[in-house]
Amino acid sequence: MMNYIDFHTHQVPADQDVVAVVDGRDTWGIHPWKADEELVVPDLSGKLAIGECGLDGLRGPSMERQEEVFLQQIKLSEELEKPLIIHCVKAFDQILRLRKELKPKQSWMLHGFRGKPQQLHSLLDAGFFVGFGYQHNEESLRACPIERMLLETDADEGHPICELYNNVAGKRGLETTTLCELMAENYRTFYKNEPIRT
Repeated sequence: MMNYIDFHTHQVPADQDVVAVVDGRDTWGIHPWKADEELVVPDLSGKLAIGECGLDGLRGPSMERQEEVFLQQIKLSEELEKPLIIHCVKAFDQILRLRKELKPKQSWMLHGFRGKPQQLHSLLDAGFFVGFGYQHNEESLRACPIERMLLETDADEGHPICELYNNVAGKRGLETTTLCELMAENYRTFYKNEPIRT
């Protein structure tokens, strides 16, 4: 059976052929909007990743506080050897700076990427995986190496992940079944050979 992997979503899918990494169920993190909340770390043994966490220049407490909380979660990601799912709004340079300064061993995914190819190449050069949803820059989607691309619906309830796969497959000149296979490979790479949860 062909599985559509949704690498970051806030909804549990109804479709049997969708494998979803659900925020809060399969991952844990302190969103930058909630960076003022006390950092109480639960048992993370069953979680796939840390996040979503990161920096938001438009919303939430001060950037100093957001960065402090983000750094705590980067440390957690490294200690537990779990990848990081990153929310980034108007903080692109800061996220890149932290990646370059800290040189983390764990994979980082910048989710919901809508930037231009120039920003994409900065992320790729820094070793990021890049999450694309329905709202994306067409040039960047075509320019991103498939092995660094992750597909997601995020909070977009109106569109199922299979439609996004069909859309991206068409733009990249691939069969949808091939794209599903490639995303399964990316899942195993990003989550360090964790079995795909069905």
